Amino acid sequence: MTQLAFGGVVAAAGFRRLLGRRAALVGGLLGVLPDLDTVASWMIGADVTDAWAHHRGVTHSIPVTLVYGAALGWAVWRIERLRREPMDVREDNARRSAWMWLGSLACVTHPVIDLFTSYGTQLLAPFSDVRFAIDAMPIIDPLYSLPLLLAFLFALFTRSKAQLAQRLARFSLIYVLLYTLMAWGVGQSLEARIREQLRLELGGAAHGAEVTAYPILLQPFWRRIVVDLPDHILIGFLSPFDDRPVPWQQYSRLDEHRAVQAALETRSGTVFRWFAMGKLHWSLQASQDGGYVVEARDYRYGLPNGSELGFWGLRFRLDAQLKPTAKAELLSERPAANGGSFRDLWDGLLGR
Repeated sequence: MTQLAFGGVVAAAGFRRLLGRRAALVGGLLGVLPDLDTVASWMIGADVTDAWAHHRGVTHSIPVTLVYGAALGWAVWRIERLRREPMDVREDNARRSAWMWLGSLACVTHPVIDLFTSYGTQLLAPFSDVRFAIDAMPIIDPLYSLPLLLAFLFALFTRSKAQLAQRLARFSLIYVLLYTLMAWGVGQSLEARIREQLRLELGGAAHGAEVTAYPILLQPFWRRIVVDLPDHILIGFLSPFDDRPVPWQQYSRLDEHRAVQAALETRSGTVFRWFAMGKLHWSLQASQDGGYVVEARDYRYGLPNGSELGFWGLRFRLDAQLKPTAKAELLSERPAANGGSFRDLWDGLLGR
């Protein structure tokens, strides 16, 4: 919904007065177009990691979206040209240029928005498979999305008042820009607080610790704090409205264990490590046949009370020679979406 609204608002802000209400509709549809890679991954996927491998890939690349967005804008202009009365060459050229710019801008907004979440987006595919992420925003945030949606609907359904629709669209874009900067600033501020806490708690051992304040759900304030240290991980939760030190949960690292290295050599393990941008926690248990059951969790995500180490992961079964005995299994440990979960979120936000 956010991508639909953002693409439509970009179109309304720059092209509503020239191209009419259909500009907002086309912009909205083009805004969600990059997520068609999800459908493709479902159709061709043979492994549990295929969706991770394909989503936010080449269809989310900035150079690629600019090109196919312009091509789709040109196609819209051609279809429109066949259905309307002939017009002056200069005006016709202006509409063609406007549709092509609209197509490029509406499509490129999608990866730009995704960049500010923790998931990771291949902005330079197919030239590079590096995943970029700025840990500023949760995947869903009503305070971010609702102003965009209202401005989009106004531009889409108001027959007149094109100038007002354009102003509302521009105002909503300024609002989300400021909101995103605020959310990024919240994360930076919390990370600075944690570094100071670690300096007091660990002294010299805190040197070189990697601190990340990951957004959680529905708001950018209450954050999941992850501290990466050489031999263990610290996980806690913190809100800017809570001035107490973070109580930590500590998890040992087993990254160098030979069973973990064997799991990483499989295709699923390689893809999962790349998808999680290296943020995997490993646990293992010896099996009766001399092998191991190895589990990996993406610790960029998680909530208290059962999913601290992540919402999802993979389980590998290895024999005594550390060879896989079956395909990797998907682990899912998402908390239930109920009243208790939302109360915990609210209490965490307020620092209670």
